[in-house]
Amino acid sequence: MEISYLIFSDLDGTLLDADTYDFTPAKEAIEFLKEHQFPLILCSSKTKAEIEVYREKMGLKAYPFISENGGAIFIPKGSLNLNGFNYQIRSGYCVIELGMPSAYIQKCLYKIKQQLQTKLKCLSEMDLEEIIAFTNLPPAEAKLAQKRDYSEPIIFADIPEKLPVLKRVLQEYRLYLTKGGRFYTVMGGNDKGRAVEILKNIYQQTYPYKKFVSIGLGDSPNDLPLLEKVDIPVVVRRKDGSHLSIQQRNVYFTQFPGPKGWAEAIFKIIKEEKNDGLFSKRGNCYLT
Repeated sequence: MEISYLIFSDLDGTLLDADTYDFTPAKEAIEFLKEHQFPLILCSSKTKAEIEVYREKMGLKAYPFISENGGAIFIPKGSLNLNGFNYQIRSGYCVIELGMPSAYIQKCLYKIKQQLQTKLKCLSEMDLEEIIAFTNLPPAEAKLAQKRDYSEPIIFADIPEKLPVLKRVLQEYRLYLTKGGRFYTVMGGNDKGRAVEILKNIYQQTYPYKKFVSIGLGDSPNDLPLLEKVDIPVVVRRKDGSHLSIQQRNVYFTQFPGPKGWAEAIFKIIKEEKNDGLFSKRGNCYLT
């Protein structure tokens, strides 16, 4: 059976530099994946509009992507076999929606803020200048970050003891909190892992003659569900030298941060897996 790879990748702090959003150090590895027709599926807390910018820059328009921490899966129309899956056709995509509408989330957050008298600020309450200052995004990309459909990023500025209280009250509204590189994000019953599992099944259904090995790359707590659902999880080093803590086996921890570490992992894993099956040996932790 033919062996192929599915790569699921976070963006900020992983494939993109955490401060500059540059992916230049990863370009060679991206081209390597495209040359071998190994799908690179972007899986981010970013909005559909934000991700489309990077899909264009990276030449990934043929592949699906996952927006807003698994809020929705966008699959180019006609590219994969979706028999048995519920989807809607919008703007050239087959869209599988997994998250709750952002309007509902914003409404709930307004009530919760009044109820708890807690210090938090929603992205939807921030003006463009505030978003730019907090994220270092260019103005055009900061505008795209506001176009949310399935989540609401927040800045939590209260005492740490109030965070568990906020999480508990959010659960009463069927919402929960996850942590990314800059923001906490409030969302419904979706996460990156659920979306990854669906796409893995879709690819296997589309290409039954292939054996897929899935690789997932991330650096933040909101990437843990993604890393749990792949064959080979990769924790990309942060700029401060730390790694995301993960209770999982068969993990590759990169030596370099951001896109340089991303490229390091892609070349190391695929070439060594192909040559001697190094990463098919379960129960080992590969720390470089």
